[in-house]
Amino acid sequence: MNDKGKSENKHEVDSPMEQEADSPMEQEASSPIEQGEEIIFPKKKEEKADTPVIKSGMKFSYPKFLALILLSIGIYFGGFFTSSENLQGTMDQLEEWSRFSKEKIASYEEKLTQVIKESKMKKKGKNGEKIPGKEKRKIKYWQSPMNPSYIRDEPGKSPMGMDLVPVYEEERKIKYWQSPMNPTYVRDKPGKSPMGMDLIPVYEDESAVAGQIRIDPIMVQNIGVKTVKVKNRTLTREIRTIGLLTYDERIVYHIHTKYAGWIEKLHVDFTGQEVNQNDMLLEIYSPELVSTQEEFLLALEYQKSLEKSPFTEISEGAKSLLRTTRRRLELFDIADHQIEALIRDKVITKTMHIHSPVRGFVIKKEALQGMRVKPGMSLYMIADLSNIWVMADIYEYEMPWVKLGQYAEMSLSYFPGKKFVGRVTYVDPFLDPKTRTLKVRMEFANPDWKLKPDMYANVIIKSTITKKGVAVPEEAVIHSGEREIVIVQNPSGTFESRELILGVKANGYYRVLKGLRAGETVVTSSTFLIDSESNLQEALNKLQTEKKGKGPKAADRSKTMDMPKMDHKKM
Repeated sequence: MNDKGKSENKHEVDSPMEQEADSPMEQEASSPIEQGEEIIFPKKKEEKADTPVIKSGMKFSYPKFLALILLSIGIYFGGFFTSSENLQGTMDQLEEWSRFSKEKIASYEEKLTQVIKESKMKKKGKNGEKIPGKEKRKIKYWQSPMNPSYIRDEPGKSPMGMDLVPVYEEERKIKYWQSPMNPTYVRDKPGKSPMGMDLIPVYEDESAVAGQIRIDPIMVQNIGVKTVKVKNRTLTREIRTIGLLTYDERIVYHIHTKYAGWIEKLHVDFTGQEVNQNDMLLEIYSPELVSTQEEFLLALEYQKSLEKSPFTEISEGAKSLLRTTRRRLELFDIADHQIEALIRDKVITKTMHIHSPVRGFVIKKEALQGMRVKPGMSLYMIADLSNIWVMADIYEYEMPWVKLGQYAEMSLSYFPGKKFVGRVTYVDPFLDPKTRTLKVRMEFANPDWKLKPDMYANVIIKSTITKKGVAVPEEAVIHSGEREIVIVQNPSGTFESRELILGVKANGYYRVLKGLRAGETVVTSSTFLIDSESNLQEALNKLQTEKKGKGPKAADRSKTMDMPKMDHKKM
């Protein structure tokens, strides 16, 4: 009975559909069979309802179905790209992809090889083995990785807490040895100086080019060398000077008469009095004015009597005579209101009025009560202060920065905190031989008459003339009296003296006309020390050349320097 049950169970397990449907739980449930236990009613295995089954007995597979679809799409596109029309373009594209992938692979291979080499070198260094190229290098000094100007003789920490990194000495060829205290004491080999000090080496790269010197970075830091890059700059300038306020000469008026007479009454009788336009200045009696008034009244009566004349020529002649006599009164500067009163009242007045033509101040008065006046005699001088002039002096070197139309700013101690804006209207063509200065005139509006003549003012002339070009800081230039020199730091680290031709100076910079290019580095501090060292090095190089006696000319010069021996017997 047990054998039969076992055979039936075995038949059921061997079924392919049921074998795939077995689960771990069922395998655990069937474990008692292996222990020999008897099962009366064996458990039937359940089939999964969500798995589609093909009638032929084979199971449906999603991966196979998806692969079939992709294969169909690949066949379709393969036929499209390999057609006669698209075949050439497809081949070109494949070649380009192939070339690109090869380049990328080659670059990755190089990087990988480099990384492997570096790792091997590090391992050798850790194991105490000598690394090629490192065994002969000596550490010159230690510096901060973030601040190269922070230099020390021994390893340590930077102010930022980072480890100092070493800077190695390059292999340099010694040219000669010299005394540290006497640079003229030179030898070909190391040794001692006459003072007992060790000779120091002078390398070939320190004197490879005449006028160039090399300074140790530690020494550069100790003497406080500072450098700056030369740039193209737009230079402008503000000229500061002192100005004196005065009248605008174009609006100063002289009052005088065009006829002789006597002053009967003065209405403006002191200097400095303010007058408005059309204010009465004085009353004057003149026989010439009285006779002119009489002629005007006769012409007026004659014109009225002939106004209704049947003869047009006669009436027009009377009108012309009236116009002529009125015009004569106007040319004598008789006021219009007096002429109108003469027409209206037909009464001759003894005196006529003289009025002010402008608003201003009386700056000069010559008229007196009862004084006899002649034609052309000056009676008053009146200045209009609505526009004011400011005269200032500038020096010779400031002349290139002054131009007509420039803006000028003025401030006065009389009005703290207030600024007046005007323009440059005139530059004197002549230089003052005593003060060596040039007069510049500026104009300022003065509508409220706050500005008074003879006031002093601080003036700033803002130059609009821009000089664009290479500019060097003022502190970088050494003035020797005969030439201007700057110290240039070359990319190799050497220093050299260079002569310049300078232009205008503004805002702490000189415009460089010749001698420098934008981007070069110049020294702005310790320039005299470097220049002295450069001159000394150049002199030593010349001395070395003469000592070696290169060429026959040097030998000839040495012979000529020998003094002939003196024959004491002949003397």
